[in-house]
Amino acid sequence: MSEVPDRYQNKERRRERRKLRAKPLFKKLAPRLGLAVYRYRHDFHYCPQIYGAGYWKKIRIQEIGGFKELADKVIADQRSLLYYDRLYILYQALWNVRYLASDAVSIAEIGVYRGGGSYFIASVAQQMFGKLLKIHSIDTFEGHPDDLVIEDDSHWPGKFGDTSFEEVQKYLSVFPNLTVHKGRFEDRCAELEREKFCFVHVDVDIYAPTRACLEFFSERLLVGGVMVADDYGFTTCEGSKQAVDEFVASRKNYLKFHLETGQSLLIRVG
Repeated sequence: MSEVPDRYQNKERRRERRKLRAKPLFKKLAPRLGLAVYRYRHDFHYCPQIYGAGYWKKIRIQEIGGFKELADKVIADQRSLLYYDRLYILYQALWNVRYLASDAVSIAEIGVYRGGGSYFIASVAQQMFGKLLKIHSIDTFEGHPDDLVIEDDSHWPGKFGDTSFEEVQKYLSVFPNLTVHKGRFEDRCAELEREKFCFVHVDVDIYAPTRACLEFFSERLLVGGVMVADDYGFTTCEGSKQAVDEFVASRKNYLKFHLETGQSLLIRVG
């Protein structure tokens, strides 16, 4: 076989270099043309190619006034594993329970980690309700307990232990109506027995604590109130999904919505 002349090899090299230079430009232009070119975008769901040129019509949630400023703060602080898509679900849930807000009603987050989710929830509540509502943030601040049954290989004792109760308490101290509780939910929930809730965020990943949270808040959530289970739609959190499904199957007064973000929305209707 005869060798390829140098002039053709050089031409091919130039063509490849042009392709490499064109890729970044194409990635910038593609969204304007309605094309989805990213195979993966961390925690943010892009519009499938089936929508074609209509992609550009979608409202960019990270530019919505009122929400943007609060979400930007938490994301910049790097204190939460939630991104704009899941934060916006919390924002909408809080907006939809605004008519239930009073000084006799509370909000809770179970699974606080580094405090970003609680900071966001408290910021939204302050924006919408002032300082009417009490907010409770509960976490072990030591990760998953050693003696807990864990259903999958994605979680293990001590996971999410890279946090500090004192540090999170200081971070959230700007909200005088927020109390940080250290310990297992099952051990601390007695402190909340007499309270009523309009919104609860459950972000504990595995079966036992998820089920315990749902059972505790089931009758303490006001009619029209919302619970968000963060990990329902993730294959790495099968226990969370099992707990939610069992909870809803045993009750006729809760609606369940499985969201594209992986969250599950539970609304009490009676």
